[in-house]
Amino acid sequence: MRHLLLLAFLCACAEKIDLAREKAEYENYIAALPELRETPTNEKIQLVVHYVERRHLPTLEPQNRESLYRLTETLIARALGYQMKIEEKAVFESGEFLKRVTPRFQTRPQRYPALAYPISYFAPDFRERVADTVTAIFRQEPAERIRQYLGRTTAKIAAEIFRERLAQIYAEPDLAGLPLLGKHNREEEVLFSYGHWSSLLLQESEADFILSNTGIIGADTGMPLYVLARAGVTSALVENNPYRPYQGAGAIGLYPFLADTPFFRRERGELNLAQKLECIAWVWVHELGHLLLKKEENYTFKDSVHRAAPNLRYYEWVKAIRGTRDHRSKAIPTLKKF
Repeated sequence: MRHLLLLAFLCACAEKIDLAREKAEYENYIAALPELRETPTNEKIQLVVHYVERRHLPTLEPQNRESLYRLTETLIARALGYQMKIEEKAVFESGEFLKRVTPRFQTRPQRYPALAYPISYFAPDFRERVADTVTAIFRQEPAERIRQYLGRTTAKIAAEIFRERLAQIYAEPDLAGLPLLGKHNREEEVLFSYGHWSSLLLQESEADFILSNTGIIGADTGMPLYVLARAGVTSALVENNPYRPYQGAGAIGLYPFLADTPFFRRERGELNLAQKLECIAWVWVHELGHLLLKKEENYTFKDSVHRAAPNLRYYEWVKAIRGTRDHRSKAIPTLKKF
């Protein structure tokens, strides 16, 4: 990754980065992890959560987080059959959290995602790298699936729209009137970066999920089609983890759910607090389908929680799946690694 803190560290160590070697070491590390095991539905699930709060962004107060935890417990029982208890064990201010996890961006081989995946918004070749990434997506994905998520378009046009929409998100003011991400706080880009979250979750030893009122929002070289369609918004993720009981650790970026800025009111719709909490809870259940059932991402069954919300209209997605009894879990393949 091209983040300032990481670059400063690397320069201080006079280390020359060999990405090919880093990739090989990382792939060997992942390959050596045990294959994923489905968690039996008769096993009582104890989920440990940490909350990370950045000042001047919309947040969930403690009583609202408790409501979210209880709602998620109810929905996971209904949708996937698990009896779960969610317990919040720690709350961190974002600066404190960043200091806590920065060493993880320096640890080989788990640092590889933080080095290789992000396309920094401040990089001089940002435009070209986004174009290359979108072109690769168009080459890999079936044409019908691209039309389903993006409409009839070209890679060139899709890349330009992506850059414009991401710029709109970053330019919108926080509660202090400053841009969400800009030159004034570019050192916080890691809090928006999928690659950095991937690296830190690989090494997380205390929590099964980290919730943050920042958003995982930005360009990265491995963007799936639905993240491209959401202007770089990764609602949540689960990563391989050898330290936690369910072989993974996850994160949810709450900003796209909580923000009432013009972009998100337009793209997501106007939502009250109860609707926001329901959207977050169902997205969490989707991630728990990965963490517990070890299910692949599903692009087929539109009434299944295993199909990620295709755009930012989270509440429309919730209405399509909330009444489903059979989420087609048995029909969806399982993962060997996240």
